[in-house]
Amino acid sequence: MTSSAVPYNLNEIGKFFLLSGVWLGIIFGAVWAACWAVGMLVPQLILNAYPNDPCALNVANAIRLLTPLVGVMVFIPINAMYMVLAERRGLALFTVRKGPNRVGPDGFLQTAADAVKLLFKENINPHGGDVLMFTLAPIIFFAPSVFGAIPLLAAVTSNHDLFKIVNLPTGIFYVLAMSSIPVVGIVMGGWASNNKYSLVGGLRSAAQAISYEIPLVLAIITTCFLVGSLDVVNIAQMQKGTDNLASFGFLNWNFFGAGAIPHYLDLLMQGKLEGAQVVTSAFWSLALAFCCILLCGIYLTGACAEINRIPFDLPEAESELVSGYNTEYSGIRFAIFFLAEFTNLFIVSTVAVVMWFGGGATPFPGFLDANTFASIATPFNQALAQAGLPPLMDGQTMSGAFWAIFKTYALVYFAILVRGTLPRFRIDQLLDFGWKKLIPLSLILLLAVTYIRELV
Repeated sequence: MTSSAVPYNLNEIGKFFLLSGVWLGIIFGAVWAACWAVGMLVPQLILNAYPNDPCALNVANAIRLLTPLVGVMVFIPINAMYMVLAERRGLALFTVRKGPNRVGPDGFLQTAADAVKLLFKENINPHGGDVLMFTLAPIIFFAPSVFGAIPLLAAVTSNHDLFKIVNLPTGIFYVLAMSSIPVVGIVMGGWASNNKYSLVGGLRSAAQAISYEIPLVLAIITTCFLVGSLDVVNIAQMQKGTDNLASFGFLNWNFFGAGAIPHYLDLLMQGKLEGAQVVTSAFWSLALAFCCILLCGIYLTGACAEINRIPFDLPEAESELVSGYNTEYSGIRFAIFFLAEFTNLFIVSTVAVVMWFGGGATPFPGFLDANTFASIATPFNQALAQAGLPPLMDGQTMSGAFWAIFKTYALVYFAILVRGTLPRFRIDQLLDFGWKKLIPLSLILLLAVTYIRELV
């Protein structure tokens, strides 16, 4: 690398973070404004206009119940546009290139222009294909992305009142059930295209889903068994720690053994461990943390395979199958496939954050916590109250949402780094890795966590 390349790349890194900051501000400002308007402002206006009217109360409650769906529908298209741009700019950074920088200031509006272009392109039906199945395939592929994300809203907003309705007792199983549907859309699209490359891509996707969904689900089930809950809100809140363990911060995360290390340190400081107990307790606590790290790694690997990310992009495999299952797609139907792929990446990253990385918990006690964000939200809420409007947000929700978003995008950027680093598997290597390595390892970890949990 030449001496001039270093400042050039540092300059591009600065542009990347500036672009990300502006886009994320737009995304989550728009999402929360939509949720606030539908869930709080409109119901209050209705009740103010028709006080003591049971019909008005029912209408206001019905509108309020739409808040999670409205939030997801506003979030998905804007977030996908940002993630496409972030991936293209991120890959350019890794290879010391500029990336898209023509449309808007420094390429800021590139993906918005691409989205408009796709919406106005002609939808072409392949000759000899099944038009109905060909049209339904992207819808079936996309719909679970919308409904699968809804229970996670309660977890990442610290169970805010607007999203309590989607706080399901078995929320993680609901998310897993939704995540198993998109492969049906891929197979359907590959078959309905009447194209041999598309059909091979669809069949590869089915084989890949069967191979990697098993270790993925086993990793999540083992973690749920460890913490004793299937509720994503409870799982996230448990990782904040109890009052006597709050000072340990990120060590309470499931990634580090679901609080086993803080529990050991707490007992050690209280003098409840003596002699050989000090060594044995430390060993089992670290062993449990090691098992949880492996479980998280299995989940992330299986998730990349489930959403067809490199190095598991065999269903598309441009160098082998033209573009795989979506070879014959164009216009808005191709855009829907593209939209769902990046939305699925965000969802699997959010699930990882909730299950292993503390959800909305701050990694360091007192650092950008609820009190910090409450001081930011108070002036806005007071101004709205003076205007007779409902409060915009509370500190607890702001803190939880900020940290959940930060961690989720950190995993998204990690996936982008993996794409820019690793080559694609061969199909035989992909299946061997899933069946002969990940599935046995996930079963071993299930037994190990069951045993170690009782000792810890």
